[in-house]
Amino acid sequence: MTKTSRRSVLGLGLATGLGLTASACGVSDALNEGAEHVLLGGHQLAAGTPFDKGLTKFGELVAEKTSGRVRVDAHPNAALGTETEMFQGLITGTLDIGIVAPGSIAEFSPEMSILSMPFLVIDRDQRDALLTGGIAERLAGLLTERTKTLPLTYFGGSFRQMFFTQPATTLDDIRGRLFRVQPSAVLTDSFSAAVGVQPSVVAYNELYNALQQGVVDGADNEPVFIDSQKFYEPAPHILQTNHEVTIRPLIISQRTIDKLGPELGALVMEAGAEAGEYQRRHEAEIDDSILGDLAGRDGIVVTPVDTAPVLDSVQPVWQRYAEQWGIPDVLEQIIDLRPGS
Repeated sequence: MTKTSRRSVLGLGLATGLGLTASACGVSDALNEGAEHVLLGGHQLAAGTPFDKGLTKFGELVAEKTSGRVRVDAHPNAALGTETEMFQGLITGTLDIGIVAPGSIAEFSPEMSILSMPFLVIDRDQRDALLTGGIAERLAGLLTERTKTLPLTYFGGSFRQMFFTQPATTLDDIRGRLFRVQPSAVLTDSFSAAVGVQPSVVAYNELYNALQQGVVDGADNEPVFIDSQKFYEPAPHILQTNHEVTIRPLIISQRTIDKLGPELGALVMEAGAEAGEYQRRHEAEIDDSILGDLAGRDGIVVTPVDTAPVLDSVQPVWQRYAEQWGIPDVLEQIIDLRPGS
């Protein structure tokens, strides 16, 4: 949105609905002097994390490629609301850019959840083949058709691990435990079928307290966020399951693309693609080192586990949802890309 329209949003109070305050969304007039468009963007993770660095890189590339005509005003730490609230803002155009997990998009475009099905995408080469082929293009088309938003690129690349407040060294140990999931039926059913946990939806920015207070017994995330959000404090028992290579779309509102026009819109899309390559490479580089660092700290226990036995239990869940979404062929293509297939 332009600087003028952005202030109008604040004046109408729409930003408050996204969890904004005037101070939280203040833009530096000096930084954005001369910009024709200032794009409001956000994510729910801490400043300095790989997603934040990716969004910052995107902003730098946008400013460079458009010669300062377009700038990105980026806000970490869920300053613009939960992922669901941010995605609603992307649909309505009150937010321009957001990093949103597929599970948080499921309510609006359920097919995107296939990108975060537990135990399905478990290798970075598999992930890369998925993103550079027709699979990602087809899913993006469905997302745009349903929500008038589109992925500029995909961030991610870390392996997701499980972590718990009580000791656990095998998958059998966690059966029956309350396990935090994103608001997605396929995640709920997949984790329940695969490892026998009791899924419970908890907002990401409430997870630390939920673990500390016993609302849930465990959750899953990438090592960088287990570290940066200090989830290891209430939940120091980490199972190295590698059950998902993270894929997180960087999404732009179609309304924003339309306002930018063909020339600037194309440059912003180009910046998105380059930022995605940068972010995925950066995240992969630090993933293993952070897990090793966590394992070396007093009080934290990291235990590798074999997840191959869960495939027979979870594959029927994948297939049921893929049929429900009308994309069984997409599921088969992703399975065919798995290592050893």
